Amino acid sequence: MSSQQEVTEKSFTRCSDSEMWSIMMNFYDAQGIRSWSKGIVPSFVTQNAFIGRSYARVIAGYIIDLYQNKNRFDPAEKLYLIELGAGTGKLAFYILKSLDEIKNRLNIHFPVDQIVYVLTDFTESNVIFWEEHEALKPFVQQGRLDFAKFEAENDDSLSLRVSGNILTKGTVKNPLVIIGNYLIDTLSQDIFQIDKGVLKEGLVSVQAKEQGSDNGSMNHSTENTRCSISIQNEYKYQAIIDEQIDSYYKEYVLPCDEMHLTHILHWYKKYFSSEANAKTTCCHKTSDSASLLIPIGFIKALRALTDLSCGRALIITGDKGASDPNRFRGLTDPHMAFHGSFSVMANFHAIKLYCMSRGGFALMSDQDEVSLMVNAFVLTGDGNEAISCPPSSLPAPAATPLDVNSSQAPAYKNLCNAFEDQVNSFSPNDFYLMQRCMVEEARNPSLSSILSLFKLSNWDCELFFKLRENVISQIPRATIGMKSDFEAGSKKIWSNYYHLDNDKDVAFELGRVMFGLHCWEESLKFYQLSVDICGQHHITQHNMGLCYASLNKYQEATACFVRSLELKPDYEKAATWLEQIKNKEIASLTKL
Repeated sequence: MSSQQEVTEKSFTRCSDSEMWSIMMNFYDAQGIRSWSKGIVPSFVTQNAFIGRSYARVIAGYIIDLYQNKNRFDPAEKLYLIELGAGTGKLAFYILKSLDEIKNRLNIHFPVDQIVYVLTDFTESNVIFWEEHEALKPFVQQGRLDFAKFEAENDDSLSLRVSGNILTKGTVKNPLVIIGNYLIDTLSQDIFQIDKGVLKEGLVSVQAKEQGSDNGSMNHSTENTRCSISIQNEYKYQAIIDEQIDSYYKEYVLPCDEMHLTHILHWYKKYFSSEANAKTTCCHKTSDSASLLIPIGFIKALRALTDLSCGRALIITGDKGASDPNRFRGLTDPHMAFHGSFSVMANFHAIKLYCMSRGGFALMSDQDEVSLMVNAFVLTGDGNEAISCPPSSLPAPAATPLDVNSSQAPAYKNLCNAFEDQVNSFSPNDFYLMQRCMVEEARNPSLSSILSLFKLSNWDCELFFKLRENVISQIPRATIGMKSDFEAGSKKIWSNYYHLDNDKDVAFELGRVMFGLHCWEESLKFYQLSVDICGQHHITQHNMGLCYASLNKYQEATACFVRSLELKPDYEKAATWLEQIKNKEIASLTKL
């Protein structure tokens, strides 16, 4: 059998019904946490301490608005934060820590103890990973973290693994907070084009292969294999007559969402068929045609979850995509990016129209063409969705596409201010670009620049790991004040540590920093943490011996050097130090 097995779908189908989405799920199910821990799928941009703090502050603004408006919040009930496709669980760790910090700084009552963060994913192995993770256990013990296996497009209830509670339609008394990063672009999509006033549906024929597999299995995974999938699609487009638009989603989604999706299709058809809208500014090409995706999988997930809380929710999404419909101009096939798995561009504008059709409003990022665009959507649960809302419920096609455009927004002043401060003023994408510039482009960043970036990052441990050699090489020449900052900062970095595997031994590297600061006792503590978490290593034992020697504890130093040589008999540094101690010829310490 070939090492690259092809799976071919000969017939053309609606994109959301095609096989590529099950191929995607098979990939993540097979890889589990390895998808991110081994770098098969990039994750730092949405799993760092900076974005965790930013999201926590936006969430806090929303909760304060709810709490101040008593008819929107029941203080006797839990407030659930549900993260979809949570992957490693690292973002939840940072958000929960930041919510604690916010509570301690606020002068008003903040109901942090009522918040229950629910990590969800469709992969059982990921749920088990969270249940066993040491960094998450304190939050579980406090009753503030729970887990659920949840398939975003098909499930309509949550069975919580810790509390045993089952969340079903209408049982959640307070609004939800729903978080989904790089999720929209991996759930099923429908393809449409508008060509000279005619709405067309895109049909796809899928040809997919998994690369890096040695047995031809589509979901094959071994410890030494970096599996990835490659998809080559063929597309064709067929016209939808006006009479068919109103029934296009009939029996495909819940009846109440059928009308919202119908409104959206009519909106795009009208927008890209209008002569006035075809004459765009210099920033966009002039065209009366468009190619767009409808994120039907994400919309199904929103319906299922918001039905739990009677249609009330804050939704925060971070993804690559577009929020300006003018970005959809022109006739093109969907762009697919490959990164172990694959993804498409998220249509945030369609989600905005969906939420507005349901009586909600949107807070949209003012950035364009970024790798991570963060947007927020609010569903208030006001109104009766069983009654079809009039076309005026959506913004007129000629309206500015990024307007909040809702009378509901003033009731959420703290949320709006927090979104402006945490997203539009300096976004998670801005931080990501800044750290990448420091890590990848700066040849030798100064210690003061690194320190400033660490502070901005909220002392992110992975960022420290990226820049550790720059820090360690410059620490001996640092000023007293800067050394003091790094000594205090090292504790903050460690408080943000979230173990994924042994490839990134943060504790060991912090031990090296403390050694460079001549903080021998602290260095020993970090080296012992390295042993406890990542196991014995001859260099770790050697470095611990250096610390004990610096403290004039020669008996302990001898034991460490002996252990280092047991692990690696030909390790000359340990042998030399052992001989020096035996001869009572303690030389001055050299650099690690």
